[in-house]
Amino acid sequence: MIQRIQTVFLFLAVIALVLFNIFPYWQASSAPEGEMINLMSYALASGMTEAPELTFGLYSLVALISGVAIILLIIETFSYKNRVIQMKIAIGISFLMSINLVLMTYLVIDLQKEYEGSFGIGIFVFAIAMLLNILARRFIQKDEKLVRSVDRLR
Repeated sequence: MIQRIQTVFLFLAVIALVLFNIFPYWQASSAPEGEMINLMSYALASGMTEAPELTFGLYSLVALISGVAIILLIIETFSYKNRVIQMKIAIGISFLMSINLVLMTYLVIDLQKEYEGSFGIGIFVFAIAMLLNILARRFIQKDEKLVRSVDRLR
């Protein structure tokens, strides 16, 4: 049913991943030039804050993977009649998010060689999305166990 707690978790995970695609997940500034470097999910924005230069490429892969995860989260939300499929989709989303985390780590380590920066709000929102997906899967699994135990009693 749509009103279950895992649906709320899945909805919040979708919102968190959308926010992840908006905010930078790593930031650096080089003080003498006044240059800002923001690592977004879709590009590397470097230059002055008024008109940053966007570099796509491998950086866009993070946005692609998180976009696929958003679509799968929506599909998982509306496949509430089949909890086994929901659990499989949740595991797939966790796998995609893990790949995304490894890719983001690689990109940050590569940029840390040149610039000294810090994590932005995007990385924390991404971690919240991962946690919400795990919580949703746990509650889906709990519902499935409850349904199976009731079936055994009949």
